[in-house]
Amino acid sequence: MSSVCLVGGGPRATALLERLCANAPEVLGGEPLEVHVVDPEPVGAGRIWRTGQPGLLWTNSVAADVAIFPDASSTIEGPVIPGPTLAEWVLEHVEELAQDPGLADEVHSFTPRSFASRPLQGRWLSWVFQEVLRRAPATVSVRVHRATAVDVTGDGVHLDDGTVLDTDAVVLTQGHLDTAAGPRDRELGAFADAHGLVHVAPGYTADLDPDLVPAGEDVLVSGLGLAFVDWVVLLCESRGGAFTRVSGRLVYSPSGREPHLLAGSRRGVPHHAKLSYPLQGPRPHLPHFLTPAAFPAEGLLDFHADVWPVACKELAFAHYHELLHAHPERARLSWAQFAARLEPLAWGSPELDALVAETVTDPADVLDVHRLDRALEGVVLADPTAAHAAVLDHVRADLARRADPARSSDAAVFTALLVVHGQVAELVRAGRLPAASAVRDVDGWLHGFFSSVASGPPPQRLEQVLAVAASGVLRFLGPDVRFGPDPEAGDFRAVSARTGEQVHARTLVEARLPAASITDTTDPLLRALHRRGEVVEPQLDGVPAGKLVVDGANRLVDAQGRAHPDRYAVGPWVAGGAWAPAFPRPDLDAGFFRQNDAIARQLLAAHAVVEVDLRATG
Repeated sequence: MSSVCLVGGGPRATALLERLCANAPEVLGGEPLEVHVVDPEPVGAGRIWRTGQPGLLWTNSVAADVAIFPDASSTIEGPVIPGPTLAEWVLEHVEELAQDPGLADEVHSFTPRSFASRPLQGRWLSWVFQEVLRRAPATVSVRVHRATAVDVTGDGVHLDDGTVLDTDAVVLTQGHLDTAAGPRDRELGAFADAHGLVHVAPGYTADLDPDLVPAGEDVLVSGLGLAFVDWVVLLCESRGGAFTRVSGRLVYSPSGREPHLLAGSRRGVPHHAKLSYPLQGPRPHLPHFLTPAAFPAEGLLDFHADVWPVACKELAFAHYHELLHAHPERARLSWAQFAARLEPLAWGSPELDALVAETVTDPADVLDVHRLDRALEGVVLADPTAAHAAVLDHVRADLARRADPARSSDAAVFTALLVVHGQVAELVRAGRLPAASAVRDVDGWLHGFFSSVASGPPPQRLEQVLAVAASGVLRFLGPDVRFGPDPEAGDFRAVSARTGEQVHARTLVEARLPAASITDTTDPLLRALHRRGEVVEPQLDGVPAGKLVVDGANRLVDAQGRAHPDRYAVGPWVAGGAWAPAFPRPDLDAGFFRQNDAIARQLLAAHAVVEVDLRATG
């Protein structure tokens, strides 16, 4: 019997288990397979999507775009066995789900364009895991262990309950992990303790205690991404504040138990809202420019010099494909004319700029990739009032644009960004980008750009943020804000490089996820492997850069640069190799499915080869 251990029981483990079950009959024939799934949390939902968290916390993808099962678009080697998206499953189980008082109101008003609460999505994920078990062939047995893996040795996978699992292969599918406080967090924590302050370090919002944040006081909030939106909800609506509509406008009525939030970041604006409409024209065939043929020579590539310009041209191809097909009245050229002239032009060249100027009649239809990233760059911010107003104006304009199908070229850019992230991940897997670039440029810059443009909050959440700001509970500090301790004042300080404003508070909330760090992780398994040099982090300027190094087949690489034949890792803690979306979109040939299918078939084929060799030498 062959056996595989999946360390982690969340969505990625479920998706990989589905591929193991689907491929086993073909690859193993009648040979049995045993799969162990190890997680202290309930499998399926796992820790991040556990059903016990507050219903006020939402996922940031519309339900129709949340999938686990591959679909007809998936170009995978194994069999495609479809299953329902989150939206399809909820709509099929409304009456059953409505028996839960915490879900009744949500599911009765649910549509495919809804943003599910995290407890509801956790219910779906739990069902998906059970459905994978139900579909499993008779030759596949699955054993779930509600425990923590603490080590992997030649003896097997060691669990904290004393069990040792004798398995042929191990796949780390742990998802997001905790880290011990790094130097900066330790410094800020010690400063807070010494001065009687409150420092809320980076973390997963559902795991943090909002009661630590005092009511009625100024509170500094560092970061304006998804965690920021969660914090606004937890510090306002869950404290008794209420949203109502007055003449069509959302109004927030404070309870008086909220803090006064002073929020800023490097960009200075929240992530762009999720789109409220699909493509209006035909879907472009992507990738068009960002393909392996774009980089025919061997050797390492420079991300910003070689890869990103081609990626931007890919975004432009999708953007103008949608504009000229869905809204031809706003263009002087047809798509065929534009596309033929676009083909040989370099991104950023005067010739490409001239072609766009000749084609596009409305300046709002011109793709400005840099402006997508830094919306307030170049905007005059004379004082703090102007900075706050500029952020509010940006959010209002973003909400209006993201709700207007006339601007559906934004949906094409969103789709293209998913493809770009997957294609860049393939370059990393093929060894075309150096390890330092995978960390700095892919895991760092590209992931941040993607998150801001394509992985923002539901538009309803940003509307609520505007209402909270209008109530006086929230003020934006603008871009280029630095947060830190003020030893002279004995409190925390935020300084704006754009307006010169300095604000002080006794509480600092760092609204972001903890940075991945194998060196500082609290996960006992990774700590044990790292201590023995059996896993390593990439180096960035001589400093360990946090994530797991794997080879092109997602096998763990050790300190001598050797890939272990039977140990794999996938997910957000893998350097340069995490597929962009937390959940793949259906009908897009998502790289998520291709990667899972390839790993599953490799795991199974390794056993099949062993069996053939044994028979040949018998």
